[in-house]
Amino acid sequence: MQADVSFEEKTATVQYDPQKVTPDQMMAAVNGIGFRARLRELPADTRYQGRGTVVAVDLKKGTVTVDHGEIKGVMPPMVMEFMVDSREALNGVQPGDAIAFTLRPRGVTFTIAEMTVVKQ
Repeated sequence: MQADVSFEEKTATVQYDPQKVTPDQMMAAVNGIGFRARLRELPADTRYQGRGTVVAVDLKKGTVTVDHGEIKGVMPPMVMEFMVDSREALNGVQPGDAIAFTLRPRGVTFTIAEMTVVKQ
């Protein structure tokens, strides 16, 4: 987890691992210590670029688990499972593949909008 606090603006931004805690649990914890928490809504057309290594592919669920580096403005390096917008993007992708991907916001989470295998 990472938190950036601005006392001048009276705001805080908290980044957390959604595989360990839900957004509702995070908000309850923040509200429980006397602050007000709400989810930041991102514009639907916002995109973030990432790079990482495929850990697992689940064709039935339409997900890929990625060990990725920092995605600036979104999350620190971590291993995370992402839904893909198009299951066809998973065709031929295997654990160990290096990938470049584009995330887009979907409610309180992110999906992979585009993904390509990067030759090393």
